[in-house]
Amino acid sequence: MNRILRRAWMLLLLMLLCVPAQAMISDTPYSDTPGIYHIMEAEENALVPKVAAYAGQFDDVTEADWFYANVTASYEYGLFRGQSARRFAPGANITVAELLTLSARIRAAYQGDAIPDVTSEAWYTPYVAYLVSENAMDTSVTNYTAVATRAQLAGIFALSLPEEAFDAPNATLVTDAYAAGQYITDVDEYTPNQPQILWLYRQGLLNGTDDTGSYRPDMPTTRAEVAALVTRMVDPALRLKLDWVVTPAWSVAGTMLSDLVTPPESVSQAPAYHDEDAIDALVRQMLANGSNTISLLYPTVLTQSDAQTLAEVFTERVKAYCEQMYNAAFCQRYLRSGRAELTFYAMNCLDANGDVRSEYMESLREQTMAKAIEIHNSLWEAGALTADMSQYEIARVYYQWLCDHCEYDWRGANDAYSASHIAYSALIDGKSVCDGYTGAYNLFLKLEGIDCYALPSLSENHIWTVATLDGTEYHIDVTWGDQYGRTDLNYFGMTAAQSYAAHSW
Repeated sequence: MNRILRRAWMLLLLMLLCVPAQAMISDTPYSDTPGIYHIMEAEENALVPKVAAYAGQFDDVTEADWFYANVTASYEYGLFRGQSARRFAPGANITVAELLTLSARIRAAYQGDAIPDVTSEAWYTPYVAYLVSENAMDTSVTNYTAVATRAQLAGIFALSLPEEAFDAPNATLVTDAYAAGQYITDVDEYTPNQPQILWLYRQGLLNGTDDTGSYRPDMPTTRAEVAALVTRMVDPALRLKLDWVVTPAWSVAGTMLSDLVTPPESVSQAPAYHDEDAIDALVRQMLANGSNTISLLYPTVLTQSDAQTLAEVFTERVKAYCEQMYNAAFCQRYLRSGRAELTFYAMNCLDANGDVRSEYMESLREQTMAKAIEIHNSLWEAGALTADMSQYEIARVYYQWLCDHCEYDWRGANDAYSASHIAYSALIDGKSVCDGYTGAYNLFLKLEGIDCYALPSLSENHIWTVATLDGTEYHIDVTWGDQYGRTDLNYFGMTAAQSYAAHSW
């Protein structure tokens, strides 16, 4: 009996036993429409021959079901029959013994082997014995009658066929996506059968249960899912070509301004006017929440003078986070109570009546963040920034970039309502004054994960950056570094003493 005939004979035997199955594969509809995967185009080069024709035998499987093509193929290849004449039971679970049996049949059909009969009370014993003789199963598996988990499924089917049956179409992509921590994030070194799980992804046998390829290793599997897996094993034309997009490690796409602020563990809604830490905590909480208001509640009635003081101390504090582009605050107090609400805004976002144009302000913030991300990513992509650079070197690149792409706005310096006082102007318009320069610079540094804040000199009406680079604190004044078309590095990486000599605070 030649190899093909022996395979066909073995596949006919497969039809005699209904193998419930459940597996990992995908809860995503099976199609070749654009998405995170598509079916690979291939000639008819199935590893085993078809032994039957599907003609709508199962009432619970329709053409609209994502698993339709796999269930029909599994029937035609003799890998599955229904749980009854008209019922496939696609959502039913499957046991470890049933998976092992299916694995044994696939291997035997591929190799043209006959599975020897073994006298035993357990129906699955011949199949287990065959896999053991082929060194094609993990012999530590003993609880055959238990419902199989997805992790167990991977351990079983990764051994069903020899390596020559696969060509790993997704090998590089899966390796990169997993290493970047962007896909299959619910599988780690502690997950049972981790290598086998990743191997199945690399072979195009599965794509996960969501847009990030989650595997759900501890969950049970279904007959429909196993049908998808095994048909992809035996028919390369059904294997998946993953279309995942792996962003470089340096990319900060999707980062929001609120992501750049560490929220406090706790706050006081009635901070003392001189308590900088308590005021800072409230400001950070607001910024991290993506808000521009802070509610206060004091035990005593607030006066108009109290409201003015609160507006001043909170405005001074929010300027430490000038990359957020708030440079003023209004305090609304409630009569005969200790309640007050602070609203933060940028001075250039007031209308003719003195009201805040909230949508306009938010639009400026979004445009600024998008531009900063674009510049950040372009510098990395171009190689101006590299992974082997120190924080000091990275900070110097951004210092030089701002000096090259921004100029001092002398007219805006004397106009408190000018956009030159926020980072938007520095990045979008290419002109700014000190708080715009500093806001843009701090935005760049924080996108790199560098801790920094803006330090104002009230006596000189000036502001600059204090950053911790490689564990050392430096003062950086990018505004003064931009000297009429040339860059003065004397204002980069200053010690506190050097900075104080240039501008006291």
